[in-house]
Amino acid sequence: MIENINSGKIIYSVSELTLLIKETIETKFYSLWVKGEISGFKNGYASGYYFDLKDSKAKISSIIFKYDIQRLNFKIKEGMSVIAFGRINLYEPRGTYSFIISDIEPEGYGKLALAYEQLKEKLQNEGLFEKEHKRNIPILPNTIGIVTSKSGAVLHDIVKIIRKRFDNIHLIFANASVQGINSSVEISNAIKLLNYYSKNEHKIDVLIVGRGGGSLEDLWSFNEERTAYAIYNSDIPVISAVGHETDFTITDFVADVRASTPSNAAEIAVPVKQDLLSIIKKFNERLKLAVLNAIKNTNNTVRYLQGRQYNKNPKKLIEEKFILIDDVINDLFNAEKIMVNNYKLRVNSLNKRLELRHPAHILKDKYLRFKEIQTRFNLRHPNKIIKDYKIIIEKNNKILNDAMLRKISCLKSLVGGAELNNSKAIKNKIFINRNNLQLSYNTLQSISPYSVLKRGYSIAINETDKIISSIADVNINDKIKIIMNDGLINSMVISKE
Repeated sequence: MIENINSGKIIYSVSELTLLIKETIETKFYSLWVKGEISGFKNGYASGYYFDLKDSKAKISSIIFKYDIQRLNFKIKEGMSVIAFGRINLYEPRGTYSFIISDIEPEGYGKLALAYEQLKEKLQNEGLFEKEHKRNIPILPNTIGIVTSKSGAVLHDIVKIIRKRFDNIHLIFANASVQGINSSVEISNAIKLLNYYSKNEHKIDVLIVGRGGGSLEDLWSFNEERTAYAIYNSDIPVISAVGHETDFTITDFVADVRASTPSNAAEIAVPVKQDLLSIIKKFNERLKLAVLNAIKNTNNTVRYLQGRQYNKNPKKLIEEKFILIDDVINDLFNAEKIMVNNYKLRVNSLNKRLELRHPAHILKDKYLRFKEIQTRFNLRHPNKIIKDYKIIIEKNNKILNDAMLRKISCLKSLVGGAELNNSKAIKNKIFINRNNLQLSYNTLQSISPYSVLKRGYSIAINETDKIISSIADVNINDKIKIIMNDGLINSMVISKE
């Protein structure tokens, strides 16, 4: 701090002012309760949890360190409404203040009740409550282990009921505090101790773990995760006997069997001796009756067998064996004949198939096929087609000549009696008809396929030798033949336009 004499001002450095504020705030707000909602929860720090406590108008940065977290019976979650106890701390390097929490509890919901629900949900998700992990309690155990407090009435009640129901059951007791800070540790250690004793000294058939009734706080040792895992990992089947019938603890869900009370646990663990003796007596009577009936039936069977006449003549037994041997030989002989016939049929079939596949037979078929194709090709060869067209044209020429001659003969008959001065008219008529006939002949020649081919045109036919007159008659990749004036071209359609 610097005091300026001339101006009368007191001037603080930043660190001096921050320290003064820190002392003032931390002294005044050293111990207080704050209510709010958890926001921005972060648990990834080694030192503890960081979050904000907020309400509708403001928020304050808050911290709870690990050594205080370990004392909590529930898990802090985002959005939880809580009441927190602690102090205000000002962090000088940043000039920010935080609420350092030493204790916290959920608002409107007890800490223990919340811790109970959270642990129940966690263990259920881990599979500790599944039925497949539950074991059956022996009908008549030889040795029963008891885990409870030696100072409570529970031990006395359990022992009394067991002795009353079955007085020669062995009992092994392990003392443990069932209430208080370290009680869950003592209970879990007692369970482990009896398991060790059962494995190495004397087998224990079932464990009874429990205590009498009380508040949720009194029963809390049986809601601890350590106690739950000790019961879950026990090699001995466990009966949970905690509190009254309306009390439910975590151990009730983990144990193999839940008893409504410690007395009920003793009743579940041990049957009534007299009841067992009565049942044994009834079974004994039924067993005697069954044995007598079995003996009676056996005697009847023996007498029946003795009354039957068994053929014990060795000669007949040997003869029966000979007959059996003959039957077997006949069966084998018949089977051999059937097998030989089957092989013969198979060999004949293979011979026929081999004959059909003989090279000479195949060559013969190929030769006949070749001759057939050659004949078809010769019939459809362009020279043959052109030759056929020539024959048709020659026939047409002959028909035209014959028609012209018949026309001339007809004209001669018509003018046979005419005068000589009409001969000129007849000659003119003949000349005109001859010209007309020649014109028809020339026209027929011009439109004949042979003339068209000579002028540079061609004829396209498909693979079945049908003339192609339109692009609709062919498809892409079709094979076609093109007849020219002097030969044939084999082609393939690659496009149509």
